[in-house]
Order: sequence, then C-alpha cells, then structure tokens
Amino acid sequence: MKKNRFTLTAAVMAILFGGALTSCSDDDPADEPVTFETLAGIYTINSGNQGNKIPGSITSYNYADGTVTDAMTDAFMQANGIALGDTPQQALVYGSKMYIAVSQSNLIWVTDPHSLKIIEKIVPTGDVATPRALTAHDGKVYASMYTGYVCRIDTASLAIDNTLKVGPNPEELAVANNKLYVANSDGMNYLNGYADCSISVIDLPAMTEHKIKDISKVFNPTKMVSNGTEVFTICMGNYGDVPATVKKISGDNVQDICAGTLMAINGNELYVINSPYGPNVVPTYEVYSTATGSKIRDMVSETVDSPSCIAVDPVTGDIVILSYTLGSSGYAQYSEPCYGKIYAADGTFRTRFTCGVGAISLAFIHDTAILKN
Repeated sequence: MKKNRFTLTAAVMAILFGGALTSCSDDDPADEPVTFETLAGIYTINSGNQGNKIPGSITSYNYADGTVTDAMTDAFMQANGIALGDTPQQALVYGSKMYIAVSQSNLIWVTDPHSLKIIEKIVPTGDVATPRALTAHDGKVYASMYTGYVCRIDTASLAIDNTLKVGPNPEELAVANNKLYVANSDGMNYLNGYADCSISVIDLPAMTEHKIKDISKVFNPTKMVSNGTEVFTICMGNYGDVPATVKKISGDNVQDICAGTLMAINGNELYVINSPYGPNVVPTYEVYSTATGSKIRDMVSETVDSPSCIAVDPVTGDIVILSYTLGSSGYAQYSEPCYGKIYAADGTFRTRFTCGVGAISLAFIHDTAILKN
C-alpha cells in the first residue's frame, strides 16, 4: 500500500488538515480541553511483541485519501528518528498535545498530534514506574503506573506534579463528576486469585482516595470508560470459569451490565464487544444505554477475527475496531500485523486497513480544534 502520512511537513499538514491547531499555544496555563470539527486520521498504538523482539510502533491512517503507513513501519520513528519504545499502551490527545504511555520503556512522550514531533519526554522515577493508561481533566493528565501509583502531569510545565499510591497493578482510569476512578487489577497476583484488586475513587483536585474492594463486585478490573457523568469498568475475571463482565459504577455501587471484554463510550451509548480468550471464538458486538444498561441494538454489519480495541469518534460517530489475525489453529496471531475496520455510525462497513503488530489502542486526530466553552 502506498505510504502517505499526515505527519510530515507544515505544508503537507496545511493541505491535509487545513492548518494547525488553533486552540492552545505553548503559553496556555492549563492546556484547556477542546472540541473538534472533522476527523483527519487515526493513529493505532501497536505494542509489538517483546518475546519475538518486535518493537512498539504507531500506524497512521489518513481519512482524506485512505492511505496508511506500512504495517512494519513506525510513524513515530519516521517523524523523530528514534524508536517509540517497548510495549506502548495508550495515546491521549488533550489540548494541543498528544501523550503516549510506553510501559516497558518507562516513559511518556508528549508530541504534536499532527506531526508526531516530540515536544517533551517524561520519565517517571523510583518506585513510580511503568505507565499504562492515560486520562485528562481540568488541565491535568493522569497516568496509571503499573507499580501501584497514579501520576498527575501538569500540561503547562509538562512535569509530574503529584503522585498517589493506589492499588497493585493499576490499568485504565477515567474521570466523572470530579472523581478519578482507577482499575487496580492486581494482575501480577493472578496465582493468588487477584486477591488485592479494587477500584480507587480519587477526589480531584485534592488527590484523596478511598477504595471499592468487594472482590465479588470488582474482580480483576482492567478497562474503564466515562462520558463525564457515568463510569464503566470491565472486570476480566480469571480468563476461565469467571467470565469478563461490564459493570457500571455509581458512587460506590457496582452494577452488572453484560458480558464484555472490550468497550467504548460515546455520549449515552456504550459499545461492547465480548470476545473471550480461546480458539474459534465468535465475538458479539452490541450497543447499550448508559442510563438503563439495556441493549439498544447490534453494533456493526460485519465483524472482525479477534478484536483487540474498539473506539468511537465523538464527532462523526464512526466506529473503529482493531483486530488480530487468526492462525490455522483458530487462535490470534500475536506476532503478525493487525488490521482495523472502520464503520459508519449506523454500523455500515466502510473500509479496512492494515496496522502494526499488537494494535491495542488508537487515537483520533482532528483537523480543526476549537476551545471548549
């Protein structure tokens, strides 16, 4: 496939994006959140495969003409001349910057979201290490650290300005009603039944915390999403007789919604994929009401082999699902390039594109940014 990224020169950016971001400058005191007009492209965050010495990478897909970087080409390397790092996990576009958590390399890149050019390199120190997931609120970016902490990054100084010890092996996190929710998976304690897993509930900006620790309600929580008022988590169970379940958190109350292994949220709709581990699994794709927890409709007109990520663009409503390929055994091929499928808001299939090895998350890049009121 022809190479054509939306991450090259200012001239190319002007053609593809209609100009640079207009919302925030380097002088912004708190890098305010923004709303967007139109979608320009997608970055897939590819974790690679450490066992087979395949490094992490970013694939860029251009909405304007459907072109994409080659599956084994790292758009970050092309932009900066250095490697992204080992096992990148997630990217977050907030204000005029994009933050990329790279777990095993223990760093958070801050880049220009259009060019991918590095603005800053944040390196956690001491016991606070191994960034996993990112979210943002009120001029701050929050990062979970797999060593058991949450870090707060000031978006003006681009430095960690506060840390808080939470639970063991935190994964994703989300903000609702001025509270930060953190999924403490206790994932490294799986032989002992994830005995210390919990949900941290942190009051912002004070950074004071209490926990939801009832393991019958929050068993191995990992995924987390919010629409600003409602929070959902996926408790992955034990990958055996305890199945993965989507749960809604209201205060300290936890309510089962449905079976699910991946999810995304857009307004009042929760998009859920259930694809348990195993050979020849047939995933389900459904949309639920965030208010009632009831199913609204099926999600897409055609499906993927072995889903690894789902995201919904808040502007267009487009649904993007990333997937591993399946081998002859019926299992996902974790050392082979992944692919993505793009669907319209009504679930109609639009196109397919190839991305890198271990594509586990993505970020939408928009061509015009406007300050949020």
